[in-house]
Amino acid sequence: MESKKSTFIMYPTDFLAAVHNFTKRQTGELIIALCEFNLYEKISLKISNDVKDKFNVLQKIIDDNNAKYLEICEKRKNNAKQKASKPRAKVQQTDSKTSAKLLTDSPTENESEKENESESDNDNGCRERGLQSVDNSGFVGAPSAENVADYCKEIGISVDIPAFMKWHNERGWRHGKKYVALDWKKAVRKWYCKDAGIALIYFEAELSSRQDDLNNGKDM
Repeated sequence: MESKKSTFIMYPTDFLAAVHNFTKRQTGELIIALCEFNLYEKISLKISNDVKDKFNVLQKIIDDNNAKYLEICEKRKNNAKQKASKPRAKVQQTDSKTSAKLLTDSPTENESEKENESESDNDNGCRERGLQSVDNSGFVGAPSAENVADYCKEIGISVDIPAFMKWHNERGWRHGKKYVALDWKKAVRKWYCKDAGIALIYFEAELSSRQDDLNNGKDM
């Protein structure tokens, strides 16, 4: 039997809601049915009507989630192509201008050396400014890169911290009219969900569930 694909997207909140009143046997049947259908497009076992009803609901959710994920992947792919094409176009434009200048001007060797030194200084300056802006926590309430790293470790996620810091510093820690520095932890969670293609509401619910489990463990 040929495999359709090895993964599919289903969030814990959707599944737990579906099997709330199920027995362990019904839950097991539902899991097997979902896995077989998404791997092989057919189900080998006979399932009850109750399980079939929940299967149809969850499979619709899975199909929607998979479609959204593919759409996000396609958008990222197109954005990456656009970003990659811009530097090439800029280089070609610069080369054209340089060639035109060489036809009209004949700089001496010393003048050429000075121009090269000047361009090198400018490049170094841009790199230094870029590095300085990555971990600039001068905005009121804004975190340092270390704060962000500690928080990511605390909730068990991984984000591109330099990119996160640079993006927010360049925009003054504002999203539209909202100043996000005072709620930077939520900004981290949003950044992670956007990169991972996860709905923020589902991720927040999962974090809340984890915290409840931890609290219950402490109470015991």
